[in-house]
Amino acid sequence: MSVHTEVEVAEWPIEKRGALKEILDESFEGWYLYHAKRKLMESEEVLVASDSALAIGLSMLELLDKDTGYVFYIAVRRTARGHGVGALLLEKSLDFFQMRECKRVFAAVENDNLPSQKLFISKGFTWTNFTKVSKMYGQVHALVMYSRMVVVPGESLLVKTFEA
Repeated sequence: MSVHTEVEVAEWPIEKRGALKEILDESFEGWYLYHAKRKLMESEEVLVASDSALAIGLSMLELLDKDTGYVFYIAVRRTARGHGVGALLLEKSLDFFQMRECKRVFAAVENDNLPSQKLFISKGFTWTNFTKVSKMYGQVHALVMYSRMVVVPGESLLVKTFEA
């Protein structure tokens, strides 16, 4: 099913981000919920999908360096899932990074979260790992990037490279 035509995605100012915590409450639990709520207030950019003035989804984005982006989280209200909102948020997130001339964008997904894996793969992401990232950036830079991305056990890293 495709996303409703009335869904709009916009950058969300930090002073309004607290109102988005209920979306996170529906999407995460435990450590992920704690971290997502913290990142909500710290992220460089938060994009919000709204349907008739109701926030129904969000993505949290950061630049890891001048040409590398990271999608921290994509979260969608339960009632809006399965309607393309996550795909729209990921598309707009990729647009955000392309406008900043990023060469690559990374994202980590839980190994057992098949819907997230399918979403990222459908948008051109491929599996990667620390060894491959080290070859791209050097081991020290890769370590710094991994620490900023907070890739934890039980997650796999994905990357999308933009054509030059």
